[in-house]
Amino acid sequence: MMRVATIAAALAYSALALPVSATEAGPEYPGAVPAFLDACAKGELTVAAREQAFSAGGWTEEPATIDPKGFGISRALDKNFDYSKAVSVKQWSRSVDGVVLRGVLATFPEKRRYPTLCAVVVPNVKHGWPYDDAFEAAVKALGLKGKSTDLPHYFEYSGKVDGNHPVRAELFGRTAAVPDKNSMHLYIAF
Repeated sequence: MMRVATIAAALAYSALALPVSATEAGPEYPGAVPAFLDACAKGELTVAAREQAFSAGGWTEEPATIDPKGFGISRALDKNFDYSKAVSVKQWSRSVDGVVLRGVLATFPEKRRYPTLCAVVVPNVKHGWPYDDAFEAAVKALGLKGKSTDLPHYFEYSGKVDGNHPVRAELFGRTAAVPDKNSMHLYIAF
């Protein structure tokens, strides 16, 4: 019981420590999560469906500059996913809410737990948490469950779709996939 009270007090204190504008403000770019969902999570979770979604969604294909290995942050001991040594990487861009989002579709060897990764990188994001409500609702609708969080930037979800297809989704407000300090990634790996 003492631990519950300590956690509740810590959460209350952390809410007080945030500036008033941060507790009232929503996401800087409210169209970022819907753009990610349209490109990466609606419809079939296949490479062909994701390529079609980027093309149909107004994204412009461009040379790939994002290294998918950067999406595998902070989980060096977890052997369930590895985003290094991509077989193929395609990249797109699209303007949403006055910023340029970058979309990435990467494939990996078929024996990997997640042989495909679809991601969107959003620049100039202060915190990841204002984006999580929309992200969480969408990935939970796919059948994923929350696995871990590190407020205010990191939210992880995973599960099995169609009974046996492992899927992982992540929102991270300090991505290592690009050198920009305040960029956020949203991805789904399947």
